[in-house]
Amino acid sequence: MLRGVGDLQVLDIDDPTCGDDDVVIAVASCGVCGTDRSIFRGEYEVSTPIVLGHEFSGTVVEVGASVSRFVVGDPVAVDPNVVDDVCFFCQRGHSHLCSGLSPLGVGRPGGFAELAVVPSRYLYAVPEGVSLLDAALVEPLACCVRGIDQAGVSVGDVVVVSGAGPIGCFLIQLARLSGAAAVISIEPEESRHPFAQRAGADVICHPSDAAVELGRRRGAVGADVVIEASGSLVAAQSSFELVRRGGTVLLFGVYPQGETVPVSPFRINEDELRVVGSLNNPSTHARALALISSGRISLEGVISHRLPLEDLPHAMHLEDFDRPGKIVIDLNPG
Repeated sequence: MLRGVGDLQVLDIDDPTCGDDDVVIAVASCGVCGTDRSIFRGEYEVSTPIVLGHEFSGTVVEVGASVSRFVVGDPVAVDPNVVDDVCFFCQRGHSHLCSGLSPLGVGRPGGFAELAVVPSRYLYAVPEGVSLLDAALVEPLACCVRGIDQAGVSVGDVVVVSGAGPIGCFLIQLARLSGAAAVISIEPEESRHPFAQRAGADVICHPSDAAVELGRRRGAVGADVVIEASGSLVAAQSSFELVRRGGTVLLFGVYPQGETVPVSPFRINEDELRVVGSLNNPSTHARALALISSGRISLEGVISHRLPLEDLPHAMHLEDFDRPGKIVIDLNPG
């Protein structure tokens, strides 16, 4: 339970109540996201107290009276983004921009609990052969699928991905699946270079060497697509220095609210740059689950640490972990 900025406690609370259209799941695994850490640090404002956690999977233990798609015992993955269906954006097919968006773990109780109640429409059956541990990665992968859609990677493109954490490595894999001729990974932490290599990056370099490495591939032209996935404001600004005329910059990372970076409107206009964001995972959950089930996306090495719920406060401090990838909290292991 997050009770305030930096105040995260493990508490005993009442079991959730199952509404007619709801399902209660015994949470198996819940990933720790950069958004969780931003909320913990007060960089992303939410109403407290709140049970955090939006990257989770589990087993159905109770179904509401109106639910027919699931039965007790079903393994499920969760789409946490609960929408209101009635606002301006929902009525125009842009539900991910919902004015009343109330995500699990952000606007309503989430997955860092032994039990979680989820509206049944936001659950996906986990296919045979996919573990509940892997199913906890469906949500972040679904966000990355949306990011690649937004980036518009085409066959033969040269793509730069800034950041080689779990999200950056998913984006590297997806860029390759989309037909990129070369993927350059920018990552200042050398401990993460092996992750980028495993994901399939053709070049892995420090930020100071990015322009030189890109120049070896493209001369002075620049990258077709630059994806900034680290959440660094410096990296966000540098993205505009690496993209070619007519290229695309995707700002994917979680950035501190209220912070800005200088960008040249003249260059955006003169070079016809396409600058896009990517918010959550509209209609991409099933695609992400299919990628995992088919083996087209490798999850090898993505999860670096599995911790009990009692260690969740410690997991908020990424700098305390050796070679961190995705940190997952085990709630009902086995």
